[in-house]
Amino acid sequence: MGLALALLLAGSGSRGQAQAPQGAELAGRLGCLACHALNGAGGKLAAPLDGVGARLTTAELAQAIAYPRQRHPRAQMPSYAYLPMAEQAALVEFLHTLK
Repeated sequence: MGLALALLLAGSGSRGQAQAPQGAELAGRLGCLACHALNGAGGKLAAPLDGVGARLTTAELAQAIAYPRQRHPRAQMPSYAYLPMAEQAALVEFLHTLK
């Protein structure tokens, strides 16, 4: 199922192709679709990822990934601040392509 999620995520963006596959794979590995929906698939516990790149700047995406409770104090999303900066950047770039 992880591969299927990565393939779904990889096919959903058009910008940033150099980083998107890495970020899409990472989103699949981290289980983002357990709570977030994308293209009608995934969880319903958190905001859909469809259009997130149009709603949030790259700085806001980075903050939401590393420190989700700063944006939403009652968020259940775990912090991904422990990820290496390159992985955080890849995830931000991928999410930014979801417009």
